Amino acid sequence: MDAQGFVAALTPAVTDANARERFLADPKAVLAGAGLDLPQWFTVSAREGDTAELTITLPALREPDADLSDMDLEWSAGGRKVSHTGLMSSVLGC
Repeated sequence: MDAQGFVAALTPAVTDANARERFLADPKAVLAGAGLDLPQWFTVSAREGDTAELTITLPALREPDADLSDMDLEWSAGGRKVSHTGLMSSVLGC
């Protein structure tokens, strides 16, 4: 899913009350239904507010020579990439 697909997945929650309820109740499931394949450990939350906002909380900084976790290895083996667009490329799979 690219950035346009991500925004398209959010649009119903902004324009339709039922879609908004579903998104607020389980945003990760709604995004998964739209094709955004997030790992199990990735938490997604939604709240109502005056503006749309994307906040990413990074895990603790690791030592550069630290061993990779099983999840890190799984993501690497799965072909996920971090490109010039950074973390969102790996999260969104683009």
